[in-house]
Amino acid sequence: MELRVFVAASLANAVKDSSTLEAFEGENSAKVLFNLGGSDALYQQIYSGSPADVFMAADSVWLQRLEQNGLLHNDHYWNFTTNVLVVILPPDNPKNITSLLDLTKQGVRIAVAGWTVPVGKYTNITLTKIDATWGNKANSHYKGAPWENYRQRVIENIITYETNVEQIVTKVLTDTVDTGFAYMSDATFLGQTKLKQIQIPSDVNVQAKYGIGVLKESTHYDLATKYVNFWLSQEGQSVLAKYGFGAGISTTPTSPNAEIAIEQLPSSRLVNLAMRNR
Repeated sequence: MELRVFVAASLANAVKDSSTLEAFEGENSAKVLFNLGGSDALYQQIYSGSPADVFMAADSVWLQRLEQNGLLHNDHYWNFTTNVLVVILPPDNPKNITSLLDLTKQGVRIAVAGWTVPVGKYTNITLTKIDATWGNKANSHYKGAPWENYRQRVIENIITYETNVEQIVTKVLTDTVDTGFAYMSDATFLGQTKLKQIQIPSDVNVQAKYGIGVLKESTHYDLATKYVNFWLSQEGQSVLAKYGFGAGISTTPTSPNAEIAIEQLPSSRLVNLAMRNR
């Protein structure tokens, strides 16, 4: 039996965790087939009819859209983990970038994701927040003239818009660019100890809410639901934490039918999870 899972690129290392994946496949006599990419592109593939059993997106808005279009099983999904933005730097940091303000300096080469890709969307929101707070004289958090028109000055230094966050990390690691905006999870694991980071304060940062759900057209509903519930369980949340992700927003489904569907499955672990979510 094959389970087709469409997965946001930023989740690649977590879902491919060897011990976890091998255990799930062994216990269920199944093979998990991953389709990795930007959440927006994966959504378009599903919407266009590509066969899929589970969707794991870096922005729950794509699950909402599937729900609105009647493409989710029982019209429900979960927000199952979180992430935040950081600025990443190559090990040698040749431009000596040490602050967010340094991103506006002339000659700094920045990589971001396209604005429709979740990490790109969050980057755009963060830049806009900085403009509206630190760079706004009318705001109590105004930090002075150097922060005015911050978003536009950073955009002028962007030399590439990537389709997923892994491409940003790769370009920073290879010194193709001087810096980039990425997720904490990718900076932590993909770059391991090689990458340097600049933290983005929470008042201007964005908490990415990741969504997961079973597709209406899934041909392996029971197996797909087991897979989803693994990521909602304490074991699944521990795997996500290992790869730099935050705790899930909520394991409460968006539809009352969701818990009923989980309880009907034969796995005792899934039944216990549903009971905990009441």
